[in-house]
Amino acid sequence: MNELHDDQGSGDLVEPRHVEAVVRLLGSHEPSLDAVVAGRARLLAEAAATTTVEAPVRTRKRRRGRLVGAALSLAVAATVAVVAPAMLSDSTVSVVPRPGTSSPAAVPTARQILLAAAVAVEKARASGDYWRTATVTRWMLTDPTRSYVLESERSGEQWLAKQSDLQSWRIRQDLGVKPATPQDEAAWRAAGAPTSWRYPKNMKTENLFAVPFKPLEAAAGERTAERLHGKWKGTAGDLVGEWMTWEEVRAIPGEPDKLRSYLEERIGRLELAGSGMDVEEARAYILLRECVGIISGLPASPEVRASAYRILASLPGIRAEGEMTDPLGRRGQALSYQEEIEPGLFTQVRLVVDPGTGLLLAEVRTNTTRLANGREAELRVSTSYQAIGWTDERPQLPTHQD
Repeated sequence: MNELHDDQGSGDLVEPRHVEAVVRLLGSHEPSLDAVVAGRARLLAEAAATTTVEAPVRTRKRRRGRLVGAALSLAVAATVAVVAPAMLSDSTVSVVPRPGTSSPAAVPTARQILLAAAVAVEKARASGDYWRTATVTRWMLTDPTRSYVLESERSGEQWLAKQSDLQSWRIRQDLGVKPATPQDEAAWRAAGAPTSWRYPKNMKTENLFAVPFKPLEAAAGERTAERLHGKWKGTAGDLVGEWMTWEEVRAIPGEPDKLRSYLEERIGRLELAGSGMDVEEARAYILLRECVGIISGLPASPEVRASAYRILASLPGIRAEGEMTDPLGRRGQALSYQEEIEPGLFTQVRLVVDPGTGLLLAEVRTNTTRLANGREAELRVSTSYQAIGWTDERPQLPTHQD
């Protein structure tokens, strides 16, 4: 395994047996007492050897300007991009986690979880006819009168063909809108139980969500398919705000230090100096976001995706929160960090990872807002990944095609 250096200056070699111990701890089913004791001992030994300390989340100083740039725009776009239900098969990597338990006496650190995921994702399938990503996106927003909170849901699949004789597709479906909590349902009923919501263009949102450009509907919509063309034709996705050809994606370096230099060079091209923000801090944030982007959707090699995990393992501010259920009810290991989206306005970001497969289960972003009656309400945006990877199958297209 490659040698990793974190931002605290540790230059210790992370040996494969240590990471494999973490994989066994996180992915085994009903371990024996001997296995738990042995796993705990290995974890404690690894922690003592690496002397890695997770950096606390810093409370940053207020500054003018918002955290913008190509990478942030893409991250925001990803949370509202419409993508549809997965048809899982043996030829597509499923991200359903392995059942398992973890010893409360040996809770893995963020670094250990990320390194275990890196080892696992290196074994993923490396090629196929289509790179397919299937997601379910849920996001909360207030109703137009700010009296209660709604939750909207969309599902979708994206099929990217690397061969010119195959068509790339995006399949999507609106799954409907409903009150987010029982308390919101009571307020919704008091408002007459509407089944559609129209938002004024000038509605104040406190920058926590985008105003829908068309009415929201309680009922689910039709499943539709769209041929990808124009900027999507012949591309394999985007990285640091630029569209990538298949050849460019194949040329991304797989070693952690080379990948980091490659990403930092691309990030350095972004015009951040006149934005009123701390440039170095913004670049560090974009590096984190681009590593998450590689893991969650770019059809890069298993080595590149593993190195993205290893870069994340070296970054400060990412904290382990233990086992967690994702929005689709699947269990994984939760990692969190804070992100400043406006001066003094922070959002909590959680990544739910399955260390046994090395795949990202979900990303959940949480803010709070105040409703018209003064109640403080939580607003969450989540993207859950049902499948990520290569397949030789063909998409099951609906009747409605654009």
